[in-house]
Amino acid sequence: MPRDGAIIFGDLIGKLDVLRVGCDSCGRAGSYRVARLIEQHGRDAAIVDWLDKIAADCPKRVTVNWNDQCRVKYPDLPKVL
Repeated sequence: MPRDGAIIFGDLIGKLDVLRVGCDSCGRAGSYRVARLIEQHGRDAAIVDWLDKIAADCPKRVTVNWNDQCRVKYPDLPKVL
């Protein structure tokens, strides 16, 4: 499967045990064990696709006001990649 530059769950092995997710705009926050995410989605799954799925139910995900949109992200990711 071509990666197209996407970060995959396999890239996190040995770097993060827990993947934190958060958004300052909507208040969404959570943490997920990387091993469990790999079990559920596979080591070659793109983490951005998974993020879109978990944030899909956010009422601020699709809003007219760009300043108030959900901007869910991974706060620890830049530190390890």
